[in-house]
Amino acid sequence: MDEDTSIDTPFANLPEFVKEHKIRLKKFKEIEIQAGAKDKDDRSLLTEAMQGVKAINKRKKRIINKPDTRRLKADLPKNSQKLLEEAIQENHKLNVTNLPEYMEGYTEGVNSLTMEKLKSGEFSVQETLDLHGYSIDDAGKLFEFFIRDAVRAGLHCVKVIHGRGLKSKHAPVLKENLKTWIAKAMHRKWVIAFSNAIMEDGGPGATYILLICKPVNKRIHFIG
Repeated sequence: MDEDTSIDTPFANLPEFVKEHKIRLKKFKEIEIQAGAKDKDDRSLLTEAMQGVKAINKRKKRIINKPDTRRLKADLPKNSQKLLEEAIQENHKLNVTNLPEYMEGYTEGVNSLTMEKLKSGEFSVQETLDLHGYSIDDAGKLFEFFIRDAVRAGLHCVKVIHGRGLKSKHAPVLKENLKTWIAKAMHRKWVIAFSNAIMEDGGPGATYILLICKPVNKRIHFIG
C-alpha cells in the first residue's frame, strides 16, 4: 500500500458506484446517544451486582492451616511425655501392693528387709504348685502335701499359682481358701511369710511362700 493511500480509499468512489448501478439506499433515522448514558448503565449494573458485598478487613484476615500431626508429640507437656516414656519401658514394673486384691502375711519377728525382698521377687523360687483346674478339696490336699514335701526337702522359697478368680461370680475361691491353708501351715510353724508375686511372675494370681525348717511359735500378721 502506498504512503498516500488512505484506509478510506476503497470507499472513495462509493457515491458514483451507487449512482451508476442505480442502487437505492434505505434512509436511517439518526439516533443520538447521549453522552455518558452508556457509562451510566454500566455503573448501575455494577452497583446492583455488588449489593450485599462487604469489604474484607485485611487486619482481621487469618490463615487456617491443617494440624500437623508430627507436632503432637512435641506439644505434650514435658511431665506427660516423661510419664508416657516410663510407662512403655520394658523394665517398668507395676507395684502389685497397690492393687486391692493384694495379700501378704508374716510371723512376728520377720525382718522388714526380708519382706521387701520377698515382695520384690528377689528370692529364687525353688518349686511351683499350679492349682488351676482343681476342686477346693483336691487343691487343699495338694497344697498340704506340697508344703510338707518342700519343708522335708529343705526348700526356703516356693510359689503357688491359684489365679485371680476374675471369672468367679463372687470372691476368688482358690485364692481365699489359700489364705486359710497358709494360716494352718503358719500355725504349724512351716511358713514364716508370704506375699503375692510380682507381675512378671504371676502378680495377684500367684503367691510366694517363705518356709522355715525349725519351727518357732510366733504371732501371725495378715494383710489383704
